[in-house]
Amino acid sequence: MGFFSFTKTPSSSDTFSQQEAFLAIALATSAADGEIVEEEAKGIFAYLLQMRMFDDYDEDQMSDVFKKLVKVLENEGVGGLVAIAKSSLPDDLRETAFACAVDVALADGVIEDGEKALLEELQQVLEVSDEVGSQILQVMMIKNRG
Repeated sequence: MGFFSFTKTPSSSDTFSQQEAFLAIALATSAADGEIVEEEAKGIFAYLLQMRMFDDYDEDQMSDVFKKLVKVLENEGVGGLVAIAKSSLPDDLRETAFACAVDVALADGVIEDGEKALLEELQQVLEVSDEVGSQILQVMMIKNRG
């Protein structure tokens, strides 16, 4: 199984809150290039702290969740992290999580090969239709032009 294989069954029995699951999808996207730089983490925090589901979170709480998820990522890999996140993410937030992932991938204006492979698998794993996935990609490309 490769780095991006989401068919992997996690070796742990971790479950996430919906907020943790959402952050896990963003973290997996950020890790697609093999590293998570501080600027990416700060960008993800800023992005997520604007969402209603994170109204009760402050930066310290986000940092604690981020550290927890990084440990899961180190132990389970991207595939394991995403598998746990998918099982913890409500169906009605899957398209939103995919949109967040595309936004994270496009933050630098370019979708690298590793990010592209991850997004293609995320779309399948999160069961986002081709039509909706294409619409999300188009909107996020427009959003990240400037």
